[in-house]
Amino acid sequence: MKKWMSVLTLSLGIVYQAFSQTDSSRLTGLGTPVAGDTIRLTYDPKGGPLQGKDNIRAIIYMFNDYRWELDDIELRDSKGKLEGKYGLPANCAFVAIKFITEENGYAVAGDNNNDLGFVATTVDKNGSKLPGSVLAWGTFRKPSINKAPQGYFDQKNISDEALEMWVRKEMKDFPQNMPKYFDTYITMLKISKGDEFAEVAPRNLDRFISLPGVNEAGYITVWDTYRFQLKNEKKADSIRNVIIQKFPKGRTMRMAKYQASFAKDAETPAQIAALEKFLQEFPVAAYRQDSTATQGFIYHNTYRTLETLYFDQGMYDKALALVPEMTFATLNDVYHANIHKAFSLKQMPPEQLYPISKAFIDAMIQRRNDLSYREGMQYTPRQANENAVKQLDTKLAVHIRLLNKIGKYDEALQYLVKLSDAFKYSNANLNEARISILENTGNKQLVLPMLELAIKLNTATPAMIEQLKKQYVLINGKEDGFEQYMESLKSAEDVARTKEEIRSNLINGIFPTFKLKDINGKTVDAAAWKDKIVVLDFWATWCGPCKMAFPGMQMAVDKYANDPGVAFYFISTMENNQHYKQEVKDYMKSSGFRFNVLFDEVAGKNGTNNKVFRSMLPVFHSSAIPRKAVIKNGVIRYTAEGYQGSPSKLADELTYVIDILKAEN
Repeated sequence: MKKWMSVLTLSLGIVYQAFSQTDSSRLTGLGTPVAGDTIRLTYDPKGGPLQGKDNIRAIIYMFNDYRWELDDIELRDSKGKLEGKYGLPANCAFVAIKFITEENGYAVAGDNNNDLGFVATTVDKNGSKLPGSVLAWGTFRKPSINKAPQGYFDQKNISDEALEMWVRKEMKDFPQNMPKYFDTYITMLKISKGDEFAEVAPRNLDRFISLPGVNEAGYITVWDTYRFQLKNEKKADSIRNVIIQKFPKGRTMRMAKYQASFAKDAETPAQIAALEKFLQEFPVAAYRQDSTATQGFIYHNTYRTLETLYFDQGMYDKALALVPEMTFATLNDVYHANIHKAFSLKQMPPEQLYPISKAFIDAMIQRRNDLSYREGMQYTPRQANENAVKQLDTKLAVHIRLLNKIGKYDEALQYLVKLSDAFKYSNANLNEARISILENTGNKQLVLPMLELAIKLNTATPAMIEQLKKQYVLINGKEDGFEQYMESLKSAEDVARTKEEIRSNLINGIFPTFKLKDINGKTVDAAAWKDKIVVLDFWATWCGPCKMAFPGMQMAVDKYANDPGVAFYFISTMENNQHYKQEVKDYMKSSGFRFNVLFDEVAGKNGTNNKVFRSMLPVFHSSAIPRKAVIKNGVIRYTAEGYQGSPSKLADELTYVIDILKAEN
């Protein structure tokens, strides 16, 4: 014990000189931060994992009054180095900085000082340590206990003994703050005591709840320990009764009432009544007054479920009445699940859908900066706002298309200007609607430039290409040369990049041959394709993205309609309706697509018709559709999943694949 205490004292003595671990030439300025002051940083990516990377960003992790916070540090370039400053909160006891680069909203590379961390404990203006500094340092380096933000360290995880050392040091220095970190103490105690925990824990738990001012979170920790770790249900129940008495509108009762409102097998009217009652008893406005609230998911799920029930029952007035209560993230999910769905599947007359869509869109525009995507510290404020912008763009696109459909062209123009620059011309269906809007608002002179821009960006629909052809013929008096004109509009750099990506993704996968029936009952034998390049499209009637991709697939099919060396087959797979064959036939007839449709074989007795698709999973490494596979000489040479939203881009992708394969020896 003496040896352990001497090691403890020695180790702790090192820390409070105030600890920083920024021994790297890449970051200067962190030093020993003073809480409440502004830190000024200089980051040089040279020699590190971000050297040569663009769009480097800085994220700061802070332990502020025993609560973790995440924020962004704005950086500016200064002769190849990046400079930034940040005002620390007055009670911030610990900071860590991480530099990252992102692609499509995801971090793809980061610099955390080779997993040592750009970290520092802070001091107050008198040079003294702050409450929480030692605890933060220990828990941050022990990601496995989930008491600090995840994702900073790659492999760093201090020992159990080291964790105990830091927690006990916090207890020694700031015992009065125990209620703020009791859950961490209990976690440490369980790790350190092992089999003795069952004997030691009750004394600690009972001593804790006898302290004055214990909040509900503290009682919940005690209840959780008795219930799930000590398996003492009797004691846990008694603690729960105390919680209910002390906090009748608190987290425990909120969760209990929430769970009860989702009763299994409840009839729709009863389910609606239960959810409405929950919102009346535990209004979201009261919940948001709690600055430590962590149950936003409860309201998110409640509103999503209730809104879907309202839409299904045609109770649109009630659906609209909830709009003022919802966050941006919830509005977005409700819009996607109900309004977008109703528009895409033509479940409601567009004139009837319009006022509902408008109410949601206007509320989303108003709340786009409410940071509702930060729940659980998933994102920094910048990341949360960027995510909100992306989501708003996709919903604005739906609303603008709806406005175009019902002839509200002037109103559509007002929403077009609200699109982000990155998204503005990236959606083919929106571009088609934009052409119509321009034509009907006295802007016909902008139609041809818009059509040409869509071709350049590869975000055009078949209708737009046909319209461009008419414009071409009108100007040139003939159709000859149109294909060359189209190609001249495309970016040579983008075309070259796409082709290079395709070449790099070519494979030699095993192709299990099969025999399947087509839509007319004729057997198609894949073994007969040896001399052809064959494109397979796995799809299902329930798969929205599959059918959204069909206009682009029709463009590709038409392009090679007279080429005997190329064939396309659309394999209906994973259908969940026993009448799927008739549904497929009806869909093909009503949609007008001219495809060679095959029906996947049923796998086993009473199985799903996915036998052929499953046989290719070792090559696909995924069970998602839509899925394209290109076959040459009995080998899978290329495969791709999903649909990116542009018919012209999809058609070009397949064209490039086919042309590259044709050019092979």
